[in-house]
Amino acid sequence: MASIKFPLQQIEKFNDRIENCLQDLSCRNIFEIYLTQSKKYNALNTLKLWTTANSGTSFSEDMYDLIDDVDGFNENPLLSISEHHQKLDYVKSECSRILNKHGTHKKFIQYLLENHRL
Repeated sequence: MASIKFPLQQIEKFNDRIENCLQDLSCRNIFEIYLTQSKKYNALNTLKLWTTANSGTSFSEDMYDLIDDVDGFNENPLLSISEHHQKLDYVKSECSRILNKHGTHKKFIQYLLENHRL
């Protein structure tokens, strides 16, 4: 995984929004490695939840177990959302918000620039 390199323009795109990182499989895999090495366990749980929501076609009750593992997740809006795809969108949005907290996204971009730039 360490051999993956991105052009500066692509890293700048990743810098625009955390969602750009998450939607790119290679970047998401490097992000997971970064979070593991940095021992950012809540962020790892958040990434796992985002990945599950992104790959799902409907919201399942099992997702609540993953939500419980994420500190700072506001699950109250889920109670008022009835459509499964809207619940998945909310979960992904809330995960993105959490991953932006505490500078996690900005620190990851710096990591990409230092270790994965062409």
